[in-house]
Amino acid sequence: MNEIRVDAVYQASSEPTVGRMCDIEPALAAKPLTTAVGAFDVVLAFPKFEGRLPAEGYPGWSGDDSTPVALSPTYFTAHTVFALPPGLDEHVVQAELKAAIAAIRFAAARLSDALRVEQPSVGMVGHIPKVLSLTATNITQGLKLAVPEPLNPGYPMVRGLPALTVDKATSALRDGVLPARALLSQARYLTQSTNSPQPGTAILLAAVAAETYAKESLKSCRPPGSTPSLRSLQEKHGTAVDLYGPIAKAVIGRSLEHDEPALWSDLGALFSARNKMAHRLRTPTHPDARRLVVAAMKAMDWLG
Repeated sequence: MNEIRVDAVYQASSEPTVGRMCDIEPALAAKPLTTAVGAFDVVLAFPKFEGRLPAEGYPGWSGDDSTPVALSPTYFTAHTVFALPPGLDEHVVQAELKAAIAAIRFAAARLSDALRVEQPSVGMVGHIPKVLSLTATNITQGLKLAVPEPLNPGYPMVRGLPALTVDKATSALRDGVLPARALLSQARYLTQSTNSPQPGTAILLAAVAAETYAKESLKSCRPPGSTPSLRSLQEKHGTAVDLYGPIAKAVIGRSLEHDEPALWSDLGALFSARNKMAHRLRTPTHPDARRLVVAAMKAMDWLG
């Protein structure tokens, strides 16, 4: 068996300047953290600190030089080691490397989230931390391997979007943009058009946009005093995705569940991802977030 090791170095704070850097207790600088992500054991660690300042990787600290109470790291590392049989097809090796990198990114995002919950000034929870380096090595043979992933996830070129019209410009100047559409636009930007994707934030924005848009659209279709009321329909069915299913069926006579089952499934996955992000801080992957944000857009377009 060949042992493969993947190493990554992450920027610890969104703003790598003294005063905007994160702080950790000195004990954490000497404590590697291990977490299981799927089939991979990922080890994360801040730079080693041997009790003396200045120390490499720590340009700032709090407290006395001899007994600091907090250290400001510029980076943290993450690595995983896994075994592969010799002689595998290159495509299989690359697929395993991609899976290992995805596991490392997941673990790094969680460690970064822990910092940002305690210290919001160093970045927003759900943002993917910036990768400074990413390497893969066959440590059995002492060979460097080609890494099948970019340092930081990029984004495709987006073409064919509608041009701004006179009517849209005039409406925005007069009334402002529709809040739900504005939120969805922000979610699309955070998954489609930035080299610093923010999948967790995008999922939250897209879910709020889809839910708010459905409520407002269906309310405008429901004459005052109608029975059953939109409120009673929501109390009966309960979940946000039902606004596009049985509630829409009752109000406008059609259902996304019936019209476009695949889109209905993706919309349900969007609200499920929102709940995991909101209740468990479980950040979705960038590709999943991009797909689910597009699902929100298509569902809103279906509703009209």
